[in-house]
Amino acid sequence: MPTEQVISGSCLCGAIRYSASASPLFQAHCHCQDCRKNTGSAFAALAFVPINSLSWQGQTQTFTHRADSGAAMTKHFCASCGSQLFGTNSAKPDRIHIKVGSVEDAQWFEPQCNVWASSRLPSTPINAGVKDFAQMPTTSAKK
Repeated sequence: MPTEQVISGSCLCGAIRYSASASPLFQAHCHCQDCRKNTGSAFAALAFVPINSLSWQGQTQTFTHRADSGAAMTKHFCASCGSQLFGTNSAKPDRIHIKVGSVEDAQWFEPQCNVWASSRLPSTPINAGVKDFAQMPTTSAKK
C-alpha cells in the first residue's frame, strides 16, 4: 500500500463512515477467543494505523473489556446495524485497529502474522507464508 493512501470504510447500514490517511503500521489476523466472539468469525483481520489519522462521521457505540494482558480494549461499532469498525488498546494509545472487513477496498491487505495461533480453529486455512505466534508477540518479535 503506498504511503499516505486513504483507507476508507463504513458500517453495513452506512450510518458511520470513516477514513484514515495513513498506511498501516501493522497488519494481522487475530485468532483469540475475544476476536472470534467480537467478529462472529473464525478470526479478525486487523490493520493498525496511528490513532490521529482516523476520523469518522456518525455516532459509534463502544464496548470496553479487559484483554488477557490486563489492557482495556475498546471496540467501536454501529448501534443500528452492529458492524464492528475499529478499536483501541490502552497499552498502545497511539494506534487504533481497523476491522478490515469494513474497508471499502482492502485489496492491499496482507497480514504480517497470525496472533493467538494457539487458539486458531482447526478448520481455518493456513497460509504457510504468514508467521504464526502462539499468543501475542512482543513488538520486536513481529518484525
